Amino acid sequence: MEILKDTTKLPERFPVLIRKLTLKEQDNDPERFHYHDFCEITHVQSGFGIYYINGTEYEVEPGDIIIFNQVEPHGWVVTERTMEVLVLTFAPEVVADPAESFYDEYLKPFLYLGSHFQNLISSMDDKTTDIYDIMEDIAREARHREKGYEGMIRSDILRILVLLMRHYEKDGEPLDINLNEKKRSMKRLERAIYYINSHYMDQITLEEVAALAYMSPNYFSSYFKNVTNRNFSEYLTMLRLNRVQELFMTTDRTVASIAMECGFRNMSNFYRLYKKHIGPLPQRKVKNGDFSAKTLMILTKA
Repeated sequence: MEILKDTTKLPERFPVLIRKLTLKEQDNDPERFHYHDFCEITHVQSGFGIYYINGTEYEVEPGDIIIFNQVEPHGWVVTERTMEVLVLTFAPEVVADPAESFYDEYLKPFLYLGSHFQNLISSMDDKTTDIYDIMEDIAREARHREKGYEGMIRSDILRILVLLMRHYEKDGEPLDINLNEKKRSMKRLERAIYYINSHYMDQITLEEVAALAYMSPNYFSSYFKNVTNRNFSEYLTMLRLNRVQELFMTTDRTVASIAMECGFRNMSNFYRLYKKHIGPLPQRKVKNGDFSAKTLMILTKA
């Protein structure tokens, strides 16, 4: 799995974007997750799929709603040919004034990740239809842009957030969290993921990445696995192996040179990991004494 930052840009003056998207089965990539620095509410309009969030799989169907916070890595696959979704994305400052902590209350559903939290709100829930209707109102306001439309959209987003709070507190368990600490924790992990993605071909260690996140190695390791469903070494290994595969397909370089460039310093370990996670090495010609893939396949079976 690889985690990348979403490159979607929200409008600078009024950072809200609502779009109807068609997700296609042919574009499925369950090994690539993304995160972003804005909040997202997705309504499934047609089709079926699976969302992967924090190590949990959510099977979705028409009418379901999925929410994602600012730094929550997630991925999806479509289980039919296409899945139509209505996606509302907005920056927290649209509803949360930094000078007034009161507005942070509205963002609790995007910051709370307690043991009973579920990103999926079923189509059977009594709040789902109301939320979808408000999203359609937002879409109309965004299309027509009549006078005062930004204020209307802001108030509609607040209405959605209130409904979300009521949904998550309906069982009587309040979303009792330290909002500022949760924001800091998510930002710390974002910095660490960016560093890993940028330096995975170097000899980086758990200790130095944990230090970037201002966490102890043990705490970071646990926190990272809870978010990505993989420990640090597994995530690092898969980034390297994915890059190895890219170079296998796009160059005629030797296996050893590719493995070394991608961060593998021990070839025996590289053969073992490649076979475990991907399978047999592709066949390549022998170059300057380098093993051919066929020879390497024999070695890895030994």
